[in-house]
Amino acid sequence: MQLLKTGLLIDGTGRAPQEACYLALENGYITGVGKADDFAAAQVEAAVDYSQYTVMPGLIDPHVHLFLEGIADVKARTLRWREDKETTLLRAVNNLDRTLRQGVTTVRDLGGPFGINVFLKKAVKQGIINGPQVLTACQAISITGGHFHYAGGREADGPDEMVKAVREQARNNADCIKIMMTGCVNFIRQDAGIVELSLAETQAAVDESRHLKKTVAVHANGIAGVCQAIDAGVTTIEHGALIDEATADIIAGSGVYWIPTLVPFERMWAYGRIHKTKTLPAHGIEAVYLRHQAMVKRAYQNGARIVAGTDAGALGVGHGDMWREAALLVECGLPAVAAIHAATGLSAQAIGMEQELGTVAAGKKADLLVLDGNPLAKISCLKNVVQVFKAGKEQLL
Repeated sequence: MQLLKTGLLIDGTGRAPQEACYLALENGYITGVGKADDFAAAQVEAAVDYSQYTVMPGLIDPHVHLFLEGIADVKARTLRWREDKETTLLRAVNNLDRTLRQGVTTVRDLGGPFGINVFLKKAVKQGIINGPQVLTACQAISITGGHFHYAGGREADGPDEMVKAVREQARNNADCIKIMMTGCVNFIRQDAGIVELSLAETQAAVDESRHLKKTVAVHANGIAGVCQAIDAGVTTIEHGALIDEATADIIAGSGVYWIPTLVPFERMWAYGRIHKTKTLPAHGIEAVYLRHQAMVKRAYQNGARIVAGTDAGALGVGHGDMWREAALLVECGLPAVAAIHAATGLSAQAIGMEQELGTVAAGKKADLLVLDGNPLAKISCLKNVVQVFKAGKEQLL
């Protein structure tokens, strides 16, 4: 058994932190949490001393695309989509390494080409490569020609094909099902375009996913798309931009987990202010982003379950940028403790892993983050990584 002595302990539940605690780790799991008197004197004497630091659960990013790098240049990023499988795979391995070094110990990949996310999940689990635990949706499911079909997606039309597509992902060991309800935000028109999936298609996908005991993540923007997703009973709303106050209130009352992915909007806005492009006008992005922030704030104040997720691989969004997503949630009005909960315990709930991940408690996996500074006082301290434990093992940083 290994004992860790902590300074400030943030347990990931959203509760107030504790001071001067000890964590017992054994065989990759937390076996005890307590004070010095709860352990043998010899064990306390031999404890690894992190008393000058904050200890908290490893971060969980429930929305990444490992095949893409967060390149902050549209032309350079376009070239990445044309690369061969082998080069893309090697870049994805680097993305995993970067992610873990920044304190993210679990990611959920929501779609990519070449079956790379499935391969990475297996390789990490077998110890062939190092990285955070990988959960995956395998292929994202869209209508024929729908959003993200060009990234190795599974095209399906009609309820029967949707059911088959869901079953295919389950056969390939998907941890969740990803469906594409709408397209991307159009920053010129400031709309989300049409709702690509019919209600019947959406319901068929959700019902079959539930039957197979899979959670459902839905890419949805705009009022109609988000409302249809909620009506069908999805687990997580991904993005959810361009909604109004009434829809934010619906989210708050529905129990759905909302992953607003704020970082991509911030990074696109920064890009638009520097580079003059037709599709990314700074004024249009600003309007969409400010509205998005306001809706997140309203939904949270009304009790919505807001979860931190980066959409890593989007324009300018690097893998492991969870500290920034948490900081943007604070800008939206979440207290720092709630933003941290959104990136740990609540995120674990959203991905159906709360029995194993997300909080510091006996019986949970020993995925831990050691930080210099107090992120409850200054949320950017989340990037001051001193050490990362994955399944109880210290990582080389």
